[in-house]
Amino acid sequence: MLARLLDQLGYPADAAEIPERIEKMSAYPGTTVLIAEDENGEVVGMVTVHLFPSMHTSEPIAWLTALVVDEKVRGQGVGSMLVKQAEDWAIGRGALRISLTSALHREAAHEFYKAREYDHTGVRLTKLFVKRSGTAKRGGARSPRKGAAKDTQNHRRS
Repeated sequence: MLARLLDQLGYPADAAEIPERIEKMSAYPGTTVLIAEDENGEVVGMVTVHLFPSMHTSEPIAWLTALVVDEKVRGQGVGSMLVKQAEDWAIGRGALRISLTSALHREAAHEFYKAREYDHTGVRLTKLFVKRSGTAKRGGARSPRKGAAKDTQNHRRS
């Protein structure tokens, strides 16, 4: 069912991969998948939310990464309910704001979010490291330069 929804969103997925994806997401603290079902128990919507710490604020940042409602029930409040649940989940974990990105061609989605008090505050830029076919993107890695950023993972500084 989730694979069908992801396909409607424009991200085709093999249904057999979905349980592993959910399991991987569940392994990350501060990540949730919220599902909407109709009165017959059929999945009609989904939203994913991530919460993470940030250097520029003391409070965690919430990020809504996927929202999709089955085409058959769009306009019936399912998306609004899922967004509200995602917001409540994030607020309950200390987030003071929630953000998302949306492709330029999704104009109806932009209006949906604006109607729910989301503001256009920035621009998303994307760099693909690997093509969807699994082959590496052309171009070599750059050599480190003087003053290059260092990985601070597992290093503590005051």
